[in-house]
Amino acid sequence: MERDEIERHDFPAARRGYDPAAVDAHLRRVADEIDRRPASLAEGTSTQVRAIIEAAETSAQQLRADAGREASGHVERVEDAAKELLGKLDRLQAELDRLLGGLKATAETLTGTLGELSRDVGTLGGTITPSAPPPVGARSDDEAGARLVALNMALEGAPREQAASYLAEHYELADVDALLDDVYASAGK
Repeated sequence: MERDEIERHDFPAARRGYDPAAVDAHLRRVADEIDRRPASLAEGTSTQVRAIIEAAETSAQQLRADAGREASGHVERVEDAAKELLGKLDRLQAELDRLLGGLKATAETLTGTLGELSRDVGTLGGTITPSAPPPVGARSDDEAGARLVALNMALEGAPREQAASYLAEHYELADVDALLDDVYASAGK
């Protein structure tokens, strides 16, 4: 309803009726009141919906910003933890490299020492040849000499039985098997 329709002056005149000036004043007040109200219920609702949507958009922006900050914090913590783990792995790798280097140096030293020992034993073995065998029927009781002869034979690859036969023929020993066990074990055979 429009203001003009409310304030129209084309009412029929009557003798006993309302005072036309009072009716006109009342109608102006009603029209003024209607002017102060929203034009329609839809317009008022639209204004409220718009306000709600704006509030929701503001809240959504705030939530996105908060989530972004929180995610950024998580990413930073994960990056820091990853860097720390990589640092520990680097330190462990350096320690392993150092230990491996030490092991290689020790192995090389041992290899050299074993080579020298093998040469020395070979030299000793080459120079220790049984002296002229004792007269037939007489055997030596020199256990140290028998041990060196057996060690030389073991290092040169002679089978244990051959060494046992030689020792039995040339030496008189209390326990040939124990001596050969010991010699062949130390020669790694």
